[in-house]
Amino acid sequence: MDRIFAWIVDRLRWLFLAATVGGVVLAYIGWADSSHIRDVGVNGVEANAVIEGATRTTRRRGGESYSLRLSWRDAGGNARSAEGVSVSNTFARRIISGNSITADTVRIKYLAADADSKPIVLDDAANQEGADEFMLTAGIGLFGGGAVGSLIMFLLPRRRRGEAAEAR
Repeated sequence: MDRIFAWIVDRLRWLFLAATVGGVVLAYIGWADSSHIRDVGVNGVEANAVIEGATRTTRRRGGESYSLRLSWRDAGGNARSAEGVSVSNTFARRIISGNSITADTVRIKYLAADADSKPIVLDDAANQEGADEFMLTAGIGLFGGGAVGSLIMFLLPRRRRGEAAEAR
């Protein structure tokens, strides 16, 4: 019986540790994306972008994600473009019907000083920020649960060994 308990504790120990690390990663991704959306929303320049294409990525377990290929002219009249501008599934369903794009243009904001920064689609910014907020909250919760669980699991065998030494 002690072997089974030790095996379960060992597996739980690593599961909680993985949840702690995964929670940190998830929270960071949510925070970074959300801060990018806020930064571009506040400091960005508004423009109308032409939708040149869209990509639908289907994952093995059935989830889908969408991204757009956009081009626009900046305030100086120079042509700019961006690939892989992610949009929410809700927004993608509004502009994509079957395998064709129903909208020609979208309103965007972009950082004029940073050519490498991806623009945000203004009509989708609230959906994207909501998803990022959820990722941040879930990541913090996963980290907290994993940290408490790890602490309990890593201390549990030590306490039992101490109790066994006292019994001798």
